Amino acid sequence: MYRAALVSLPRRPLLALAALAAVLLVVSAASGAAAPAPILTITQVTAGLNDSSSGGYEPPDVGLAAGSGFVMELVNLAARTWRTGSGAPQQMATQALNDFFHAGTDRLTDPRILYDAQSSRWFASISDIDTNSVLLAVSRGSDPSSGWSLYSYVASGCPDQPRIGLADGVLVIAADVFRSCDEGLSPAFGGELWIVNKQQLVAAAASPAFTTYGPDRAYESLAPVQSMSSTATEYVVAVDNPSSRVVHLLSVDGIPPAAVRVQEASSIPISPLTQPPPAQQPPAGGQRQPSIETNDDRVLDSVWENGKLWLSANTGCTPVGDTALRSCARVIEIATATRSVNWDTDLGEPGAHLFFPAIRPDASGNLVIVYGESGVALLPQLVALGRAPDGSLTTPIVVAQSVGQHEGGRYGDYFGAARDPAHPELVWVAGEQGIDVQGARGWSTVVAAAQVTSAGVTPPVIRGAAPPGVKARPVTGRVGAAIRLSYTALDDGAAVRQRLVVSAKNTVVFTVMTTPGRLNIGQGYYVLWHPARRLRGTFSWCVRTIAADGTRSPQSCSTVTLR
Repeated sequence: MYRAALVSLPRRPLLALAALAAVLLVVSAASGAAAPAPILTITQVTAGLNDSSSGGYEPPDVGLAAGSGFVMELVNLAARTWRTGSGAPQQMATQALNDFFHAGTDRLTDPRILYDAQSSRWFASISDIDTNSVLLAVSRGSDPSSGWSLYSYVASGCPDQPRIGLADGVLVIAADVFRSCDEGLSPAFGGELWIVNKQQLVAAAASPAFTTYGPDRAYESLAPVQSMSSTATEYVVAVDNPSSRVVHLLSVDGIPPAAVRVQEASSIPISPLTQPPPAQQPPAGGQRQPSIETNDDRVLDSVWENGKLWLSANTGCTPVGDTALRSCARVIEIATATRSVNWDTDLGEPGAHLFFPAIRPDASGNLVIVYGESGVALLPQLVALGRAPDGSLTTPIVVAQSVGQHEGGRYGDYFGAARDPAHPELVWVAGEQGIDVQGARGWSTVVAAAQVTSAGVTPPVIRGAAPPGVKARPVTGRVGAAIRLSYTALDDGAAVRQRLVVSAKNTVVFTVMTTPGRLNIGQGYYVLWHPARRLRGTFSWCVRTIAADGTRSPQSCSTVTLR
């Protein structure tokens, strides 16, 4: 029987940003000597979209793409763009996806996004429940703010979790098609593909040529790969559900309107993928905490480059040193030329559950893996791990941890990872953190940049996250009464403090520093000031935010008038 390796990862404490890089020693089988492992460094971290900015639905479905100078995150019903470069990511626009896709009041779900370095275009998809169709948006340039062309492809039923993949000549959309989006346990029709002429999409053609395949009940869920190097063939992968001993490798050849051939190139044996158990959480106040649903074994992410195809999935496994079945992160590497498995590994940790792994290689062939993790003694957290081409692993790094128990049963359906074409040594990752305000409900996501360096190479510089901007508002009140010093958040931010100062002719009459907390873009906040009864007239007051590493936002000032 084919058996995969099982890697039991060491337990890590939550690390401060300045100490995120670490070294793990591994044993060289050839020499018996201890050899230093590669190092994963989280160079940048920024607050992503949360339930407040993404429509209020659970769970967050996290799509991520990195282009030349930009990063975009799509979560549920919102999109956010950051400008990237030498400093911390600078937040740009946040947009509702109903507006982005021109979908009116239709119900949308399951967004995905890719950036194609070959064509310098962004491609985004989403399922429209009300029209049983997949909506596609294609940017008109490398700048995502330069406009998008919009297309719609009708499915044979309800298109669940549409995925997108690219090769030289085609874009392939895949969806798991069910009879109804509103019917519980609706019968599955199988996987369906739409194969679209990529060059015509890039040229913003009104009606790009396309053809369809399926729905095919032989494949409940199809996942087209993102091709990171040139290839005329677009690969699509699938596994059986609820368990699988093979990866079905399909090839898509031809460009519409010419004939297109979709066929199974091989059925490749793997170690069995099985239904993962729900993930545990620490109990709250002596009460049993709801578990986190880890869904099933379907392919979550897939990417191809220079003859290697990587895919990720959830599975059940028993980590080394454990006796219980846990949710584990499966990562598989396939050589497409020989139709053989190079690497088939369950990532697991004793006493913990790993789920929703997303993957991307950097330009040197290091694979960055991001996943969620929780356990009966471990609050939910987002973790990143690197694997070098020689198979050695970095120490896992905690990107962000929930400050309390996640109170919803759903924690996500998928996370995101994307290589930065402007800095191909970087891989951007995104996923759910949990909650970032103690005692709050809902969820938040985190976006971060990860870099793998070889042993002996100086790790990159860690950049602090830019704190969110705020805008002070003019205030008028009565002498001797409590005054609300009100301000509005211009960006999202997590674990930030606000410093407020009221002055009269360069003399400070009041100052306060808030406790660390979350700011949500567009939301108003205030701090109460109880001025002395003798104070009257007009005063200047200013507010700024301060990140955990001490980085400060620009100061915003206004007036407060006491009458």
